[in-house]
Amino acid sequence: MKKKTLSLLLATVLLSSGLPLTTFAEEVQQTPQESSEQAQEVETSTSESITQESSSQPIAPPTESTQERPPIETTESSNETIPSVDPIPSEVVEASPTEVIQEAPPVNEVTIPVETAAIHFEKNTTTEEFVDRIGESARSVGQEKDLFASVMIAQAILESGSGGSDLSQEPYNNLFGIKGDYEGQFVTFGTQEDDGLGNLYQVQAAFRKYPTVKESLEDYSKLLTDGIDGSPLFYQGTWKSHSESYKNATEALTGTYATDIQYGEKLNELIQTYNLTQYDHTKGEIVPGGDFEPYNNVNYDTGNSYAWGNCTQYVYNRITQLGGHVDLNMGNGQDWGYTGVSRGYEVSNTPKAGTAVSFPAGVLGADPAYGHVAFVEHVHEDGSILISEMNAVGLGVVSTRTITAGFGGMLTYVTPK
Repeated sequence: MKKKTLSLLLATVLLSSGLPLTTFAEEVQQTPQESSEQAQEVETSTSESITQESSSQPIAPPTESTQERPPIETTESSNETIPSVDPIPSEVVEASPTEVIQEAPPVNEVTIPVETAAIHFEKNTTTEEFVDRIGESARSVGQEKDLFASVMIAQAILESGSGGSDLSQEPYNNLFGIKGDYEGQFVTFGTQEDDGLGNLYQVQAAFRKYPTVKESLEDYSKLLTDGIDGSPLFYQGTWKSHSESYKNATEALTGTYATDIQYGEKLNELIQTYNLTQYDHTKGEIVPGGDFEPYNNVNYDTGNSYAWGNCTQYVYNRITQLGGHVDLNMGNGQDWGYTGVSRGYEVSNTPKAGTAVSFPAGVLGADPAYGHVAFVEHVHEDGSILISEMNAVGLGVVSTRTITAGFGGMLTYVTPK
């Protein structure tokens, strides 16, 4: 009896001690399911909180007025279409001091980098004519306001669809889709606005009306030089005095003037395609320290006989720009002297402005296999020479340097025909 009673008690103890283990196991199995449901709730909440930005664009026939003053001025893109290219909408972002931006919870995402090389614009007659129409005015405003005219023109191309938008044409001449009024003059267009939740709705908005495109350029330059309310230095990155090149300015506009992350790259491509840097200089301006006008960035080697972005193509383009002639098959940089002699060019070891200067392989930084060729901008009284060259500091980059007299005699100079 004692053994049976002991066995019965032991079984009861074991049975009662096993119950909590089963309960805990059930709880462990249920926990992942509950966490998944919570994650779904967070993800849904996050997606609902994301808002889409949209710049306003005139979509209805305009009405003009000069009597009633419009509401507070803002700047937004007209978002018109560029012939044969895809423009991007843009807007000037002016953050309210009381605005609070709530960041979404971190999530596991894979970011695929955008290939900037994919951005490409083909030249078209419409845009070339538009550049010719506003180029000199942009040059004048840029010189006066410490701004890059090249950037100004490129933005006008994007914002007005190369002058194809109704707002940019006579009698409105608003190249940048700036809202408000100009000296009491404005025109009303139907436009789409974002309610802050990604929903678009149509309103009537007043856009500035200018006497000519020059006033539009001047008014736009005032925005860049004066900044926005409470932040007068907002666009200081676009000023010439604060930039090494126009690329610094286009980078400064990305994320400030426009939310498109490729805005700067698109402006750069337009500047290169239409050789807009020529408007960044005074007409007829000479390269600092040189004897000739600045390089105009035109590729006269349309068949790319020389490799794009390399020293040989640059020297060919520079000489052609200035009215000279060299053949399209002079060889590698180190070969120009030998080729010149065999083809009847004037070739010597005496430097002369306006000549191509050939470097032997490995000399003064020249490529150890192909040598180098540059263009002589000026010969100083002490015998040193100022040269301009491409691909010395980077593919497709034009730079200048001075070669001292002691080294200048080691090089070969080819006079264009």
